[in-house]
Amino acid sequence: MMSKTIAPAEWQAYFKSLVKTLSGKHVRVEVVGITLGDQVLTSSSPLLGMTYEPKKNTLEISLDGLEHIINRPKTISIREDDGTLVALDIVDQDDRHQIVTLLPSRQP
Repeated sequence: MMSKTIAPAEWQAYFKSLVKTLSGKHVRVEVVGITLGDQVLTSSSPLLGMTYEPKKNTLEISLDGLEHIINRPKTISIREDDGTLVALDIVDQDDRHQIVTLLPSRQP
């Protein structure tokens, strides 16, 4: 498994292209922080969109029935397995990790 950090100048374009390939895929979203502990926001929800707004400096994650906004992200890292995106780790202004994990596709 390989990890890499996305440069802030690339965030807007990265999420714009990412949503085209991931829209509708199920994800798990959790927040990990010293003061919060581990909190699972959703264990499995379809991803509707991810948008970085540079003017507001926010990353918006839209899920079916849930809107999660990350204010002032500091770093965004991705984990890939054989070139396939597995997870995103977004560290916010308070050093909390917002982890978005792609779940395996469901078979009919």
